[in-house]
Formats: sequence, C-alpha cells, structure tokens
Amino acid sequence: MNLLARLKCYLRFDSFDVKSQEGRAKERHRQILLTTLSSGAARILTVIISFVMITLALKFLGAERFGLWVTISSAVAMLGFADLGVGSGLMNAVANAHGKDDIMDVKRKIALGILLLSVIAIFILIVFFIVYPFVPWTQLLNVNSELAIKEVAPTIAVVVIFFALSIPAGIVIKVQMGLQMGFAANLWLSAGSVLALVAALGVIFLNGGLPYLVAATIAPPVIVSTLAGIYFFYIQKPFLRPRFRGLRVGDAKELAGTSGFFLVLQFSGLIAFQSDNLIIAHYLGVDAVAKYAIAFKLFSLPLIILSLYLNAMWPAYAEAKSRGDMEWVYSTFQKSIRLSAIIVLPLSFVLLVASTWIIDVWVGSSFEPSWSLLIGLFFWSIMSVVGGNFAVLLNGLGVIRFQVITSVSMAIVNIILSVWLVQRIGVSGVIWGSVLTLLFIVYIPTAIYLRKYFK
Repeated sequence: MNLLARLKCYLRFDSFDVKSQEGRAKERHRQILLTTLSSGAARILTVIISFVMITLALKFLGAERFGLWVTISSAVAMLGFADLGVGSGLMNAVANAHGKDDIMDVKRKIALGILLLSVIAIFILIVFFIVYPFVPWTQLLNVNSELAIKEVAPTIAVVVIFFALSIPAGIVIKVQMGLQMGFAANLWLSAGSVLALVAALGVIFLNGGLPYLVAATIAPPVIVSTLAGIYFFYIQKPFLRPRFRGLRVGDAKELAGTSGFFLVLQFSGLIAFQSDNLIIAHYLGVDAVAKYAIAFKLFSLPLIILSLYLNAMWPAYAEAKSRGDMEWVYSTFQKSIRLSAIIVLPLSFVLLVASTWIIDVWVGSSFEPSWSLLIGLFFWSIMSVVGGNFAVLLNGLGVIRFQVITSVSMAIVNIILSVWLVQRIGVSGVIWGSVLTLLFIVYIPTAIYLRKYFK
C-alpha cells in the first residue's frame, strides 16, 4: 500500500476494530494522523500569531521592554518543572491504563493528578508572594529606562500568577494526549491562541502597558483550558469524570515514582535551554536577548513542524508497549526518523541561506544576527530530528532513568560551556554550548542504548 493509499485509509473519524492486533495498529495510525493534521493547523495558526505578536510587541514596546518580556517569560518557563513532573507522569499513566482498557484506573489517575497539580499551584502562589517584595527585580534583570523599571515587578507578578493557574487548568490536555485524542486538545489550544491575539490587539489599541499586554497573551489560554476540562469531563466523556473516592496509596506511589523522574528531566531541560536568555541578559544586556530570541524563533520552525506528529507518538508508543506490540514500536520509530530527516534537513538549509533576508523583512536590519549564531542554530535544528524522536520513544517505553542520567549531565555541562562561550564569542555562545553538549552527552549515548535495547 503506497503512502497516499495509507493516508486515505487512516483518514476517517470512525474507529477501527481494536479487538485484533492489526486493528489496534491501524487505530494508532489513525489517531496519529488526526492528531498530526489538527496539530499542523494549530501550529500554523500559533506560528502566524506568534510572528504577528513579535512584530507588534517589538514596535509597541521597543527593544528593551521587548527583551524584558522575553527574559521574564524564559525565567518563568524554567519553572515548568514546578508541576513536579505530574503532567507527564499522568499522560504516561493514562496511556498505559488505556492500553489495558482499565477505565477505573484512568479515572483514579485523573483525580490524583487534579489534586496534586492544584496543591502545587497554590504552593507556588504562596511562595511567590512571600518573596516578591524582597527581590530587587530591576537589578536582577538589568533594566535601565524609567518605564521598564516601573513595569518589571508588576509584569513578573502577572506572569507567575497565570503560570500557576495554568498548571491545574492544563490537565485535560494531558489526559486527551494520553488517550490519543490530541486532535481535540489541539482545537482547544488553537482557540486559546486566537483569543490571546484578540486580547493583545485590544491592549495595543488602548495603549496599555507591558503588564496588561502580558496578561492579554497568557490569560486566554488558561481560561480556554479550564472550559475544555469542563466540556470534556461533563459533556464529551462523562464516564471519565475523575473518581476521588477509592484513591489508593499504590496509585499515588506509582504516579509519584514516574513523575519524579519526569521532574528531573524537565528541570534539566529547562535549566539547560531556558537559561540561555538569562545568561545573555546578564553578560550582554536585555537588548542582546531580543536579537537572539528573534533568530531562535525563526530556526524553531523545523522543530515546530516536527512536533506535529511527534507529540502523538509518545502515547502511541506507551499504549503499544502496554499491549506487548514491540514490533510496531520498532518499525514506527524507524519510519519516524526517516520522515523527520526528509522534513527538517531541507527546511533548515533554506532558513540558513535566507535567514538574514527574512529577519530584515520581518523586524528590520538592526536585529540581523551574526553568521556564527545562524550556523549554530542550523546545527541545533538538524539535531532536533534525532533528539525529538529519541525523547518520545524513550518516554513512551518508560525508559526514564537513563534519560535522567544523560539530561542532568547535559544540563550541568551546557550551563558551564554556555557561560564560558558567551563571554568569548558573544550571543552565539549559548547555542554552540547546547549543540556540543547535546551531541556528545545525550544523542550519541542514547543511540548506543537504543541499539542494545531493541536487540
């Protein structure tokens, strides 16, 4: 069966008969295809909105306040580990329970996830407002203009508040991904992005300040996620409504064990990569952050495209493993690697050749990056082919301990190397630090590990 015939076969809303191994394989491919298509539409919409927002925000805020926004967002994104890995652990747990057709287990896992994530969000808010008055935000972020100094503290407060609220609000997205219903999750995410753009345009039209603009961009997705949860558990899938009665200690231990490993993975990744903007801001100033952020956003396009279907692979791998269908896992992984290379390699090369022209048209020649930065980003985008496929496969297989070892080592070396390089070669130092550490500490050892695993 050729590719076009396969797509036509899987492109349907009716489920395949999952009583046979062949039917389950077809159903996984159907779910992956639907999730990929909906994710593609959602990502295109998100990218367009993101590029429009950057253009509008840069003109509206100026270089320093725009750099301040990017820096604060990166710093708070480093708190992504604050959910203690519960979100990722929950998605794996739901996928495994779904693979065993254990509805009661799914309901218990969802209830436990809601309780844990709500407690975490409350704890973050309490700690933040205790330390908030005592932190010298202006000196910490190295801002100089009078307006930026006035806005820095309120902006941080707005970002942290909605970040905390997004932790329990986003649980329905994890559940839908675990059930291989990524297409539904993508529709809600798209609605949040559109609403955020409309709100941001309103703030710009009314000439609001940076705190209001930030609130307009991050509050709508939180609101939409909350509405998605209400619709999913009370209208779409009421039989999956969380079951709080009968929660067992074993459920908590199982989820906590998996979540703990994901916590370390998230923490290592965020420290390694989200620290780039902070390192640049500290050594070169927030103006340099804006130049780096724009170039990085451009070269993140291949990874965005790659994630369209990779996000659907994780729960599919987990469900297939729980049923013992390892042949499907191996063959699908090989196909995924080939497809990723076909997509990313040509696109990354085109971006490298045309990047200076694109950035000049997009935001102006004053933000033109160096060739050292562009070449580093080119290699980083290519490596995302391997890294993205490795990550979703290992997560789906439940191989977390090995990832913890490589990720922690990578984070430590990456920080040290990036700090050293940024002082010697400038902005591009952070991306070259990432490229070198990923290649030698993560990807080569992972390739060797997987070769032995499948043998």
